[in-house]
Amino acid sequence: EEVVVLDHLHNETTNKATALIPVATFAEADGTLVNNEGRAQRFFQVYMPKNENLRESWRWLDEFRQFKNGRTPEDLEETADLMAEMAQTMPQFKGAEDAAPDASFRIAGQKIPREPHRYSGRTAMLSNINVSEPKPPEDKDSPLSYTMEGYKGMPPAALIPFFWAPGWNSVQSVNKYQKEVGAMLKSGEIGKRILSESGIPLQDFSNHIVGRSPDRPGEWQIIPLNHIFGSEELSMYAHGVAERAPKPYLAINEQTAQLLAVKVGESLKLQIGDLSFTLPVTIKKEMPNGLAGVPYNVAELKRIVWPAAGRLTQ
Repeated sequence: EEVVVLDHLHNETTNKATALIPVATFAEADGTLVNNEGRAQRFFQVYMPKNENLRESWRWLDEFRQFKNGRTPEDLEETADLMAEMAQTMPQFKGAEDAAPDASFRIAGQKIPREPHRYSGRTAMLSNINVSEPKPPEDKDSPLSYTMEGYKGMPPAALIPFFWAPGWNSVQSVNKYQKEVGAMLKSGEIGKRILSESGIPLQDFSNHIVGRSPDRPGEWQIIPLNHIFGSEELSMYAHGVAERAPKPYLAINEQTAQLLAVKVGESLKLQIGDLSFTLPVTIKKEMPNGLAGVPYNVAELKRIVWPAAGRLTQ
């Protein structure tokens, strides 16, 4: 009966929320991502939000948990042990707590600056508020600082905030941080592979492609196809990106097209449960038999709930 939403943009879900909690964007938050090879990688807050009461979604949830257990705002525990607690509760994430050094990490007693030493205009940015430069905000959640000051050498790979080398532009200077061009960073690997730590074998997903369900003949497995423009929800708020988003289509391979006697540009009816779509056909040779694809996050197809299976008819 209650819908509690944590988000930083208004959308159809927030409009139906009984409790709406504003949270920080990715640029205002710390977190951990696990990629397709099972590697946990930390990302760090770029800048402090202007509203000091704005929190990351995970921090809100952790505070709610502590309140439920009898904590008061004055007695809240720090979040430094949250990753270790998560790894203990959910063993599949064991090792993620070691993806980057913790907030107590220092080199020669110094934090690692987020800003290069040639960063300029720091005072001018706030001169409309106060001519005197305020004290930089403190970051208690990471070994990084919101300043130019700090350790000037090469930090551990997981904590490199920018690439810079004398006489090189930022893109080319990455070579100075590598053992050789295109090789591993001199300061080690970024992140930590956690599937081997947890005992879960890393499967070769390319050899385990799901096709049609044998017990449901006549159905195709419908998969979402991601596009550079259109599939990412946040970017679709930009008019220029939305203009480049693909129109709805149905992607099948040549064998499926022959089976259904349809050509490129002709339409097929896609039936997924109670949902029905009439879509122009596109041939993609890389589509396996038994699979059909539609562009992900296109407005006309947003009602599809994944994973999905559907019927294709003329």
